[in-house]
Amino acid sequence: MNPFERWDDWEWEKAAQELGRERGTKYQDWPVKRNATKRSKKELLYSWNGTQKKAALSVVFFLLLFFASKGEDILSKSIYDIYKGTVKNGDMYAMMNGMAKEAMGIGSGGVKATPVDAQMKGKFVPPLSGPVTAAFGTTDSQGKGSIHNGIDIGSALGIPVVSPYKGVVTQVGEDPQLGRLVKLDFSDGWTAVLANLGDVSVQKGQAVKAGDVVGTVGLSAPLKKPWLHFELRKDGQPVNPMPYLTSTAK
Repeated sequence: MNPFERWDDWEWEKAAQELGRERGTKYQDWPVKRNATKRSKKELLYSWNGTQKKAALSVVFFLLLFFASKGEDILSKSIYDIYKGTVKNGDMYAMMNGMAKEAMGIGSGGVKATPVDAQMKGKFVPPLSGPVTAAFGTTDSQGKGSIHNGIDIGSALGIPVVSPYKGVVTQVGEDPQLGRLVKLDFSDGWTAVLANLGDVSVQKGQAVKAGDVVGTVGLSAPLKKPWLHFELRKDGQPVNPMPYLTSTAK
């Protein structure tokens, strides 16, 4: 057996020092190899990606709620009351579950399902008539493509596009993927995006009613085909527009 194979680290270091003394080199002058596993807390935090930070935030959030639900002091009760009110106004568990799935690398295969708001069901006017050429939340056949946050409605060049609901124009601009677009705010957390427009007949800050013309179908998106991209959002979360449109759109 080779005796050198049984040497410990300190024995190798001692032999290296002896060799250095023979050659006239001081041990303090030797470059020190840093241990890559020893990293400061700050360096470790900065090395985390967004998913890891979300997962850590989820754990802290659940621990905070757990101890708040058991506490009898005013602060704990206030935190837990705020949480209960948030759950009543939104799908908190679905959001946290989605963050956990992302951290574990489990894909959802599309846009997160959001419960339909029964009060607003069928309240929105279709921005135009035509076949749905790309459904909400679809990706490619392997489920690896980009998620579709709205629907695409096939149409013809120059067809008028109307506002689905009464509201205010919040933006008129261009998007690299969607082309010329108009964003609308309908209040109570409801917003919409109408894109791939040609002519735009409204301005930022202008009030509109349901059925008012905001523009026409164009070719401003990279695909260069006449269709309308329509997004509907609630509190910033994309929702499937189909249940909220009047029956003429189905």
